Amino acid sequence: MNTMKKTQLDKTILVCLLVLNSLFLIYWSILAFYSQLHFDDLSFLWMMREMSVFDYVKNMYFSQSGRFVGYAINGVVSIITDLLGFHQFWAILYYIFGLSICLLVVKDFKLNISRPTLFMGMCFVYNLYILTNIDFPVFFWVCAMSYYLFFPMACLLLKYLNKEKLNWKEWTILGVLVMLIGGGNEAFSVVVLLMMFVCGMYWWKSKEWKVKETWALPQVRRIVWIAVLILILFSIVVVAPGNYARMSDTSQFVHPKGLYGWVMAIVEAVVMFFYFMAFYIPYYLILFVLAYYVGGKMNLELHQTKMKTIVKLVIGFVAYLFVSSLPNVYLYGGFGIQRTYTHIVFALLLTVIAIGVVLGADNKSTKSGWFSVAGLSLLAVIMFVNILKDTPTAKSYGKAVDDRIAYLCSLRDKGQKETVEVEPFPVPYTEDPKHLFLHLLGKETPKSVLYYTSDTDKVPNEYEYHLKKVLNLDFDFVLAKEEP
Repeated sequence: MNTMKKTQLDKTILVCLLVLNSLFLIYWSILAFYSQLHFDDLSFLWMMREMSVFDYVKNMYFSQSGRFVGYAINGVVSIITDLLGFHQFWAILYYIFGLSICLLVVKDFKLNISRPTLFMGMCFVYNLYILTNIDFPVFFWVCAMSYYLFFPMACLLLKYLNKEKLNWKEWTILGVLVMLIGGGNEAFSVVVLLMMFVCGMYWWKSKEWKVKETWALPQVRRIVWIAVLILILFSIVVVAPGNYARMSDTSQFVHPKGLYGWVMAIVEAVVMFFYFMAFYIPYYLILFVLAYYVGGKMNLELHQTKMKTIVKLVIGFVAYLFVSSLPNVYLYGGFGIQRTYTHIVFALLLTVIAIGVVLGADNKSTKSGWFSVAGLSLLAVIMFVNILKDTPTAKSYGKAVDDRIAYLCSLRDKGQKETVEVEPFPVPYTEDPKHLFLHLLGKETPKSVLYYTSDTDKVPNEYEYHLKKVLNLDFDFVLAKEEP
């Protein structure tokens, strides 16, 4: 009878996960459908009409940044967007990429749970990852969508590096991962190299610090050679003249000065991260309880006490947070943590899962399973409300942008030359736990938005310039003057 109840509970959890993940997918699809191009996306769009991908990457390498792989991908994405005439599918395509990478990471794990439950659970983790990121709107910013793939890619890279043997498909994927990580984001490349170093130290310790025996391991040789390749790619990125030309802009790049400046900037970055994440504790609590229940179903063998294991997990995450903040603290000061939020949030999610599994080991009670059902059901209600409330907001914003573009194009076709006035876009606000909580305390804070919006101003600006280039306009457009 007890076994039958557990089986029914497992089926209930699976159904809850299926419903919840379906609501997430509906939500992302609606927001993707009404999303609009940011001015960065517009700039890439018109540039790719005037130059090849190679010339575009070369131009960016010498004027903006050395991320030659990342810019090459942006160039291809812009060409495809221009050819098709729409961009809305990119968010869902990147979503599928991210999920696929995560599933490749976990597919060989021997867990005492069904494959459908593992698949649905991984989907839930990835959806929570998107929902609880500090700057949620980045998910719909075409040129920045790849940020969500970096940590899953790093996990897959580490998995393949530490396998004894790889087949040709895994070698191919590993080569692609090396190119993307090494030439796509120099700040993250350093973090991945450090994680690889930790893996190498693990294998060295397993061979009692004997060099010859350690080097005989295929995993160690693979780690070393892949590290060399990533270092070469990293060097190509770092030496780019565009990095130094761009860093001369002191309004955007503020470097810490002296030991005190470094310490304060790092503290500010770390504290800011925990401040943002504190408002998502209820979401992570649902994930923790689910992981706790799964931990009780796994045959987990701990080589030390649960408390020691958890302490190591927490220390490991804090160390990761600290190291990840360093490159961006150097570039942006304490605000730099917002430039690395995506992969740090994923690391936090994995830490929460690991702690839940460790604590739940040997636990045979079904209480945590039913708490999981309650939490997943509550989150499903929240996502249903989000769909109802945010769809009209997203639709209003998307329609306003489309209407303005249609209006400007009609004036262009009539031979317009004089400056025209346009109405401002409605801001696509959404409800957010942080804003709601602080509002209850009587504190005012900027409301969260569904998208990073781009609009013109009282005078021609960057957005106006790029949209003119994309639409081939011969006139300026500015916001209508406010009534006195």
